[in-house]
Formats: sequence, C-alpha cells, structure tokens
Amino acid sequence: MRTNSKKKTVTIIEKKLNKLSIDKLSKQSKFCKRKPKKITPKELLIGFFMMALTSEKNSYKSWAMKIGLLIKDTVSKQALWKRMQPTQIIFLQKVLAAAIDKNIENKLNQKTNKKLKQFNNVILEDSTHIKLSDKLWKEYPGNGYSGNRHSDTGTKKAIIKIQAAYNIIKKNFTRFEITSFRSNDQGYAEKILEIIKKGDLIIRDLGYFVLKVFKKLDEKGVFYISRMKKGMKIISKEEEKTIDLAKMHKRKGQLDIEVFFSEEQRLPVRLIAIPVEKQVASERRRKAKTNRDKRYNPSKENLFLLGWELFITNVPKESLELKDVAEIYFMRWRIEIIFKCWKSYFKITDIPKDANKIRVESYIYCMLIFIVLFQVNFYNYYMKRLSTKSLKVKEFGLSMMKLMQYVVDNINMLVLGISKDSYNLNKLLDKQISYYCLYETRHDRVNYYEKINN
Repeated sequence: MRTNSKKKTVTIIEKKLNKLSIDKLSKQSKFCKRKPKKITPKELLIGFFMMALTSEKNSYKSWAMKIGLLIKDTVSKQALWKRMQPTQIIFLQKVLAAAIDKNIENKLNQKTNKKLKQFNNVILEDSTHIKLSDKLWKEYPGNGYSGNRHSDTGTKKAIIKIQAAYNIIKKNFTRFEITSFRSNDQGYAEKILEIIKKGDLIIRDLGYFVLKVFKKLDEKGVFYISRMKKGMKIISKEEEKTIDLAKMHKRKGQLDIEVFFSEEQRLPVRLIAIPVEKQVASERRRKAKTNRDKRYNPSKENLFLLGWELFITNVPKESLELKDVAEIYFMRWRIEIIFKCWKSYFKITDIPKDANKIRVESYIYCMLIFIVLFQVNFYNYYMKRLSTKSLKVKEFGLSMMKLMQYVVDNINMLVLGISKDSYNLNKLLDKQISYYCLYETRHDRVNYYEKINN
C-alpha cells in the first residue's frame, strides 16, 4: 500500500518541475483525465530521469522499479506500457514548451562579451540526428540504405533529427523540434522567423543558407552571420559587375566588402574572407580531392577558396570588425559541445531497439525536458555561485563537458538527494566542482569561457 509520508526536503529536480504546473498540463493534454491513483505525471518523469541516466538497462521494468522507489510501492511494467499513448506525447511537448518558457523568464545577468551586448539576443541554431532501429524507417526515413541496397542484405535506415536554438545571452534553449532526417535544414530555415525579433543576432551554418530567408531577416531588422555558400553569383555594389572571388583573393588577401548576392534576389550583404593556416587549407583540399562521391569534382577555383573562411553578414562594420565576425561565428561550436554532452553523457541516443514511434518520442522528449531543466541551468547556477567564491573558477571558468560528466557520475545524489537545506553536501559539491570541472589552461587555443568573457 502506498504511503503518504513525504520527505521534509524537496529535491532540485522536484523544485523545477513544481514550477511547471505539471498536473495542469497533464489535464490539458488529456494525459490524465482524473486524479492518478498511483503514479503522478511528476513521478513518471522523475522515475524516467533516474532510469535513463544511470547504468541500468533502459526498459519498462527499470523505469517501473525507479518509480516504485519514489512512491514506496511496486509498479508493473504493464502500467507504463499502457501509458504509451499519443496523449502522452502531447503532454511531454507541453512540459518541454513550459520548461523553455520558464527558462526564458529567468534571465541571468552574467558578464558577456562587449561586442555581443549590442544585440538583444544571440541565437545559435543547429541540428543533430539520432540513429534508430531500422524497423522505424517508415516513421523516420533516413538518408538511404545500410549495407548493399541492391541485395537482400540492404536495409533502410531510420534516423530522427532534433532542431535546436540556443541563446548565448540568456544561456538557455529557446526551441526544440523533432523532425524527420529528410526534413533538411534549408527547408527548416524560415521557421527562425517565428522566434527571433528585431535587434537579435542569428548565427547559422551552411545548412540553413537560403537567400529569401536572409532577405526576410533584413526586413525584420534581425542581424545574421553565416558561412557563405560556394558557387554564389557575387555582384559588386560599386561597379555592378560580377566578382571573381578567387582572383580578388589573389590580389587583396583578406576581404571585407559590400556586395549583392544573386541577380534575382539582389541581397545586399557584407562579404568577409579570412585566410586559414596552410596546414588547414592543405587538409581541406586533400579531403576534397579524395571525396568518394564522384559527383563532387572540385574546380581549381573551389580548391583555392578552401584556403579561406568565407562569411556573410548584415552587421555594419562599425558594429563588428572583420575579426569580430569570425570570432563570434566560431562560438557556434558551443551548441556542438551541448549536443556532444547529450550523446556522451545524457544518453539521448540510448533508445531501446524494440521501441515503437510513441516510445521513441517519449524517450526523446523526456530527455529534452531534463536537459532544459538541468543541463544549462545547472551549469549557469554553479558558474554564478562559484565565481564569487573561487578565484580559479572566475579565472578559468567551468567546462560544460566536465560538469555534465560529473552530473551523470553522481546523478542520484545530485538530482534526487540534494536540497538547499543540505548544507554540508552543498559545501562538498562546491569544493569538488571547483576542483574537477574547470577548463584546463591551453596556450594553443582559447576556450569558450575566455571568448565570451574577454
């Protein structure tokens, strides 16, 4: 029989979930039509976090056991299986949206790069994909076949894509969306207009390069920085003539010029070109020449241009100098680090092989809820807390990857066993995180913390 006794302290993750009106969202989505007899929606989520982030097998049985520990009773795996309904996906989508909205409200007034302060928000947009069981190919078609597509052994791949937008200024996510792998980034590019506002800066890679979207960003008063797509027709603003970019590089070296893109669109952009190191250029050219895709036959001009970083932007020169544009663009790798944390530490790719569509999406949405509530917030909390206590933390900064590894290694203690009343435990955490999770000093490169704060 279930006991109604509760601990006097409330754990970190419970505090965060309590702010999201979980019960109200479950009723709105019709996930819970009446008061649950045994498992509340909040316990369902916390049990999932306990199961997914420990070394135990990802299964209904493990999930049920973790919920049982929470409610001090037994739970059958069949009870969880019965909850795998479309209404659960709607519920999890609402919780994820509420978590993102709550994070946007909680601004952190931390020091940031002076050049970034002129923008209201700085959004990094990128996507990552997850390989699924090939049985789910119809629901999540991938990029072709694994094995020999012309033989009986060839099987169709199943891949899911997650689109994410991360705000550097507020240090939180502003959007997630699960799509098919075949929904390419170019087709998704225009959706940024739904969340970005006048005075914001959007940073994207080549996958989102669409001229008509850049034009709409201009019209909306939004700034952007993007890599330049090769093969674009570039027209001089002054002479109204087509520019041979390779010849111009040979004459002038690095560039920072005002041009038009495309005779049809006539998009006014600032074109920036910065030479890369000879070793980097040589490696790029070697890879281009040995590309197995026979359709990719790089011309002499394209091989020459591989020795340059090519960017376009609509930010005026008086706001960002040439070197500033390159440095800010390369902050994009921050979102790559976040994606790497998902896959390396938060096990977002550990989806059961026998999972159906609803279970796959349930798993991913639950993980994204945890990531929004915990990954960046936990980093921000300890960065702010410890930078006032430790000179080393203030000087070197906390590494997100090291901190996330620490989180997963100590997940039960961190997520389930700590409250603000646990003074001695918090004191130990401060000491350990300040010692184990700092960036290492490197003389050959600048880390993210140094870039954002210098």
